[in-house]
Amino acid sequence: MMYEFRVSEMAEEFGVHRNTIRNWIAAGTLPAKEGPGRKYLMKFDDYQTLCQKFGREPHIRPDSYIDLATVKTMEARAEQQIAPLELDGHHSEIAVDPSWADACLTCGTCASACPIAGVDGLDPRKIVRMAVLGMDQELVDSQWPWKCTMCGKCEVSCPANIQIVALMRRLRGLRDRNKVPGPIHKGVAMCLERGNNLGIPKDDFVFLCQELGEELAAGSCPGFVTPIDVHGARVLVTVNSKEPYAEPDDMKFWWKIFHAAGESWTIASENWEGVNWGLFSGDDAAMKIIVGRIVGDEDHCRPDRRQHAAVELQGAPPPRMRPRLLCNPVRVESLVSGSLQRVQDRLGFRTVAGIHQGRQDPAGQHRPHHAGRFS
Repeated sequence: MMYEFRVSEMAEEFGVHRNTIRNWIAAGTLPAKEGPGRKYLMKFDDYQTLCQKFGREPHIRPDSYIDLATVKTMEARAEQQIAPLELDGHHSEIAVDPSWADACLTCGTCASACPIAGVDGLDPRKIVRMAVLGMDQELVDSQWPWKCTMCGKCEVSCPANIQIVALMRRLRGLRDRNKVPGPIHKGVAMCLERGNNLGIPKDDFVFLCQELGEELAAGSCPGFVTPIDVHGARVLVTVNSKEPYAEPDDMKFWWKIFHAAGESWTIASENWEGVNWGLFSGDDAAMKIIVGRIVGDEDHCRPDRRQHAAVELQGAPPPRMRPRLLCNPVRVESLVSGSLQRVQDRLGFRTVAGIHQGRQDPAGQHRPHHAGRFS
C-alpha cells in the first residue's frame, strides 16, 4: 500500500523545513518518488517507520482514505496464506456466449461509454466477468440490472461485440416478478389490463386526440382531423403514455409530418401504448402479448408489416433493445416510404439525427423524442 503526501504537508507534520524533506528524498533517507500533481508516493511501511523514528503516530488525513486499523488488519492478513477463490464449476445460465471469457479484454471502453458507470460500483466489465464465472444469483440479486438505462452505448462501443444489453435484459428476466421495481412491474400489469402503462381510459384518450387535432386544424394544419381507428391506413402510430398524460403537445410532431407528407396513418383507440415495459423488464410473456395486440390488428396493420412482426415474436427477444422497431412501426414504415424525405423536400427542414439512407443508429433507437427536437 502506498502513502501519498505533499512536501509541505510532511514538513508540517514532522516540524521541519520543506527543504529538509526534499533533501531526505534526494539522499534516499526518505524512500519516496514523484507522483501526480506535485505529490510524492512512498510505501506505507516506510511512512510508519519514519513516524516511529520521530515518536509520532501516523497522521491519517480524512482525504487519504486510509484507516490505520484497516491497514494493520490487511498487513496481518498478508502474512497469512490466503486460499484462492474456488469456483464450483457451475455453468452460467445467463451468459449468452461462453466465449465472452476470452473475448472480453477488460479494456474499459464499455465503462467509459456507460452514463452511470461507477454508480453503486456498476461496471459492465464486472457484470460480464461475473456472468462467465457462473455468479448468476449474485447478479440477479444485485441492483445493477435496474440501474442500467439499457441505452446500448456499452454494446455499441465494445470492440469484441459482446452482447452486454442482452445480458442485462436476461438478468432482469430472472428476477422474481414481485421483486421487480414497483413502477415498472405496475406499468406492465396496467398495460396488460387497460392497454397502456398509465391506465388512461379510452374515452379520455380519444377526446384528447380529437382536441389536439382541432388545435392543429386551427393553427398550422388546416383541415386536419385526427385519424382514429381508420381501417386500411398504411401506418399505425403508437404513443408513449406519458405524452397524453403530461406532454400532449409532443404528440403533434409526427402528426404535422404525416399531414405535410400526405401520409395514410391512424391511431388505435385502444392498445396504443408505444413503450413496452414487458420488453424493458425482461418479461417475455408480457412483451409478446403487448406487441401481439398491436401487430395482430388486421384492420390497422398492413399484411407485410404484420407478417414481419410475427416473425420477430416467434423467435427469441432481439439481442439489442429495439422497442421502437417492435412497438412503433412508424419510424421504419415512414422512413422506408420516404415520407420524411418528401416533407424535407417540401418544407426544407432536417430529418431525424442518427438516420441516414434508411439506417438507424442502434444506440439512438430508443430516443424517439429526437424526432421532434431535430425537425
